[in-house]
Amino acid sequence: MSKEIVPAGQSISIVVLFIIGTSLFMGVSSQSGNSSWIALIFAILMAIPLMFIYARLHVLFPGKDLYDMLIAVFGAVFGRMLSCLYIWYALHLGALVLRNFGEFSKTVALTSTPMLAPMLVIGLLCVWVVKGGLEVLGRSAKFLLLFTLVVIAAIQLLSVPKFQYEHLFPFLDNGWKSVFADAIGSFTFPFAEIVIFLGAFSALPKKGSAARVLVSGTLIAGGIIIFVTFRNLLMLGQEILSSLYFPSYVAVSRINIGDFLTRIEGSAAIIFVTALFIKVSLCLYVACNGVGKVFKLNSYRSVVLQMGLIMVYLAEFIYKDIMQMEYFAYHIYKIYAFPFQVIIPVLLWITAEIMARRKRNRQSAAQQ
Repeated sequence: MSKEIVPAGQSISIVVLFIIGTSLFMGVSSQSGNSSWIALIFAILMAIPLMFIYARLHVLFPGKDLYDMLIAVFGAVFGRMLSCLYIWYALHLGALVLRNFGEFSKTVALTSTPMLAPMLVIGLLCVWVVKGGLEVLGRSAKFLLLFTLVVIAAIQLLSVPKFQYEHLFPFLDNGWKSVFADAIGSFTFPFAEIVIFLGAFSALPKKGSAARVLVSGTLIAGGIIIFVTFRNLLMLGQEILSSLYFPSYVAVSRINIGDFLTRIEGSAAIIFVTALFIKVSLCLYVACNGVGKVFKLNSYRSVVLQMGLIMVYLAEFIYKDIMQMEYFAYHIYKIYAFPFQVIIPVLLWITAEIMARRKRNRQSAAQQ
């Protein structure tokens, strides 16, 4: 496979858009009510040590991605079995995000259009970009992140006249238990999902870049999500927020500047699409890269179209309805995703550290 290099700046753009991809329009876990922003801060603090563990793997295995690491540490058989699990996780996560977009389109935008149509359009666009390579995805992400930040900043400023600060009180109304429950939920969705990016680690240029990319991307994305969460809470209040599937879209639809600047929720919808496009594209790339590594293909590009169509088809039947989608996202997903995001990477890191130490001891003994 040809070597692709994505500069740190473009990699950070991919990480930011990947993390904010679905949470921008679905919101985050909100059992804690008007204190959900505190849970987000805790989730970010929990995610930072995990980012350093991911970055350490890049130092221990320079120029290698997640699949190379698994095979190198756990052997050809067990390593490939774990690689197959991550291929499934990347494929499944991409299908989940596509279905989120399909439900969004069906609910608020293209109500008379079959859900499969918009999902297929986004899926084929992702296939086209992934076939172009990770470098194309990086350049696209850098441009789209700039556009996203400008639009989000403009919407935040236009939302200020609609803020009702009494929605922030009473403070910690549901207690600390719900805050910690939300923190765990927000940790797994969306922050720890960046474990998918390990499948593209071979494209990072040097040893020190992984920590910079992951930590910076997490902090920037976390800041964006906190600002958007604050805006939704101040505009709608917790009672309304808890009853909505897509709170950001409803909040933006309430912006009205002198009866002149109204109905700008379409701009918010564009932001949703650009962010999820990057997220689905990275999931598709990592799934295809894994298939290439496990089955020793000459290039992952030979399976991009097939995997993309499988992802779209999986998204079509993965949920029965939008209620099942929301229940899975906020209650089941954190249990399902935890082994992929934390347990296996931590075991991989510990084992790799032990192997590296033994190798250094052998080298020092040989020199003596």
